[in-house]
Amino acid sequence: LEQELNVQIFTRDGYRPELTEAGKAIYQKSKGLLKQEGDLTALAKHLASGSEAELRLSISGIVPIEPIIHVLNQIDKSYPETRITLLIENLGGTMERIHDDDADIAITDSLEDDANFESVPITKIPFVSVVPASSAWASRAATLTEEDMLEETLIVVRDTSHHSPRLSKGLVEGSPQWVVNDFATKQRIICSGKGWGRMPLHLVEKDIKEGRLTKLTSSGFQSLQAPINIVRKKSRPKGPVEQ
Repeated sequence: LEQELNVQIFTRDGYRPELTEAGKAIYQKSKGLLKQEGDLTALAKHLASGSEAELRLSISGIVPIEPIIHVLNQIDKSYPETRITLLIENLGGTMERIHDDDADIAITDSLEDDANFESVPITKIPFVSVVPASSAWASRAATLTEEDMLEETLIVVRDTSHHSPRLSKGLVEGSPQWVVNDFATKQRIICSGKGWGRMPLHLVEKDIKEGRLTKLTSSGFQSLQAPINIVRKKSRPKGPVEQ
């Protein structure tokens, strides 16, 4: 090895050979190379078995992430070499990731009537309308109409699609709006005392119970349910991890 590299790796002056400073550097570099070789071998075996190198999920921001993580943790035990990518999107953004081949699976509330996709319904997400508990609207929660709220700022989560037609849900025409990037920001704004909006119940249930938010219960603000589907392209090969 010393002849091949043209560098002295060992000193041989003592009873036992010892690494030179150059030898120590080569030794450390060699350990990294051996680990990479082991990783490469494991990845090759994984790919040879027909398993995917990566699984990419496009997930609607209204979906609870914990059940998905639970499933992914189980998958990780059988397919530890598969890299998982989670993309959190809103409205049309989930399906746009599928159209653009940026994701393998969409977990979405924006199901399209398209023969190129297959889907399975998995759950429904209840939505409720909420106002800050500190606001004047809270005491009128049982009687308010949408007309009453026309002058109040509506907090809206933007559609994260880039080139597809932007979708909108839960808008009240004519009301002032603040547009935010995700539901967590929307939740914090309303909890801070500003505006109102429709929110997934699981995100605000604790805030309602602990008195930060008040649920509007009048007939004009009935709870809605958003159906959630798991969607993929029919034409693309499906590996064991995706299955």
